[in-house]
Amino acid sequence: MDKWQYYSLGGRLINQYDYLILFIVGLAICSSSIGQYPIYILDEARNSEAAREMLASGNFLSPFFNGELRTDKPPLHYFFMVLGYKWFGVNSFGARFFSGFFGALTLLATYWAIKRHLDSFVAWTTVMVLGSSLFFINEFHLAVPDPYLIFFVSVSFFSFYLLYKEGKWVWFFAMYGGIALGALTKGPIAIVLPGLVIPIFLLLKKDFNWKTLLQLRPILGLLVVLLIAAPWYYLVHLETDGEWTRGFFLDHNLSRFGSEKEGHGGLFWMTPLYVILGMLPFSLFGIQSFVYAWRKRKGNDMVLFALTVSVVTILFFSISKTKLPNYPMPCYPFVGILIAHYFKKVYREKTHKKGVSWSLLVLTILSILLPIAGYVALSIEKQFFAIRYLSLLLALPALASILGFHFYGRGKLKISFLSIAGGWLLTGMLLSGVIYPELTEKSPVSLALKHINEKDNIVVFKRFDSAFPINFKRTFTVFQSLEGIKKYAEDNPETFIITNTRSEEDLKLLEGFEMVLEQKALFEDHITRIYVIK
Repeated sequence: MDKWQYYSLGGRLINQYDYLILFIVGLAICSSSIGQYPIYILDEARNSEAAREMLASGNFLSPFFNGELRTDKPPLHYFFMVLGYKWFGVNSFGARFFSGFFGALTLLATYWAIKRHLDSFVAWTTVMVLGSSLFFINEFHLAVPDPYLIFFVSVSFFSFYLLYKEGKWVWFFAMYGGIALGALTKGPIAIVLPGLVIPIFLLLKKDFNWKTLLQLRPILGLLVVLLIAAPWYYLVHLETDGEWTRGFFLDHNLSRFGSEKEGHGGLFWMTPLYVILGMLPFSLFGIQSFVYAWRKRKGNDMVLFALTVSVVTILFFSISKTKLPNYPMPCYPFVGILIAHYFKKVYREKTHKKGVSWSLLVLTILSILLPIAGYVALSIEKQFFAIRYLSLLLALPALASILGFHFYGRGKLKISFLSIAGGWLLTGMLLSGVIYPELTEKSPVSLALKHINEKDNIVVFKRFDSAFPINFKRTFTVFQSLEGIKKYAEDNPETFIITNTRSEEDLKLLEGFEMVLEQKALFEDHITRIYVIK
């Protein structure tokens, strides 16, 4: 068998088993090295600990963090984390596994929908655009609700499109089921986004009428959503005497949209900037892609729909007063469709375009600056100074972008695209497999585990790093006064005190105790100090 027969056989196998291959590769990308570094950032710590406390208490209705009611999010991601703990143990892999699993499902659902209503070229290109998007893939490495929301919102959008085109009941249930499960993952946003996108899409199609609305069966769909999502909201409201309901809807939804929350604000343009950064490297072709999609909107309904989802989502979170990089991520699969659709045009025409050349030039410059910025950032943080050489690994995107620029100049668009995608994808795997494990070795909780055993007597003075409960697999008693700690220590000799209070007065009170650890949090402004009472 000569090499061309090998290539032909390989192509047939990929076409025959493309869904299985995509899911396996997607799972490998979205969950690479998730067990090699501990949970340390605030959102991961609080979500994964709430799931651990659910498992430990057997209370799967009301979420708690360190014994206190947690009103931030509904429970669906906690349930999957609990399942992860049962399968893999209470550890970072168990907490993060289903995030990676739903990342692979998101890539698979996106590929399937595009292949069905566009073509295989755009489908594969979209998946590669998403798979090489550094921060988008990183989101599926985290024990947070966003990976689940991204999947369920994507399913609801794609199912709407299929219901609109085919009118089958299976897409009706998939659409409203996705909305309901999204509402159980992160709340009203799973309803708000489709509620904005669908009417605007129908208006752009000039098809907003009673006939179309009846085909969508919105009243029956609302009943499906309520039947799936409402029982838990009702039961948690009763069990917590309305405390969870007030905290979630008023503080974590209305307050976040209407005012800056926890300092996460910014100007209108911050959200588009988050999308560009979140979908690097290929987001730098976004302007051309959006313009081309608008020009072709009348001839391709899927492109028009992807454009509508992208623009409406970005605008919605641009208006929101609280802005975070993960907020607009539900639209990333649809932005990916627009970029892939534009790349198909470039590939088909086989002409050298100035717009592509300029985007590649900007990408190359940014890629070259990336390791420099990493080196500076690691040099500024004292605990990372000795390992600042890790920033050299970030030179891979620069090499990939230079090769991409070179091959595009020679008219080899496919090789150019694959060079860039491959380089950035490998960089993401280096982040999770090499850089994160090294950095997190310097985190307060990692160092604390070297000084304290999980079964030692440990209390908290005033406040503490949220990563401690999940990593020590326990809740901590929080004392607001030193007298309370001293009384506790009388019955519990050799008690460790953990605090990250910023108050100078509080720290002076602790000067009489032996300090066993002082460590600044990773890229944050608080310092964890651990004392011991012997």
